[in-house]
Amino acid sequence: MVERLLKLWCRKDIYVCGAGIVGNILLLTGILTAALDARILGFTPVIWVLLAFICYVTMIFSVALNILVRLEAKG
Repeated sequence: MVERLLKLWCRKDIYVCGAGIVGNILLLTGILTAALDARILGFTPVIWVLLAFICYVTMIFSVALNILVRLEAKG
């Protein structure tokens, strides 16, 4: 199970870029829906911000896992 996670999250840095870009888009959507007092697809602004937070946590997890794998490879 751990080996599958390592293969998934440590492939390339494209996951970090992708999670950051999607997170920024979701955060911007949350801010705009809050400012306009609107709903998009039935989601409130809080849901959009929480989805952005999940993307940012995914990005941080991916970077931390890359660092961990490289440190374990050296030792």
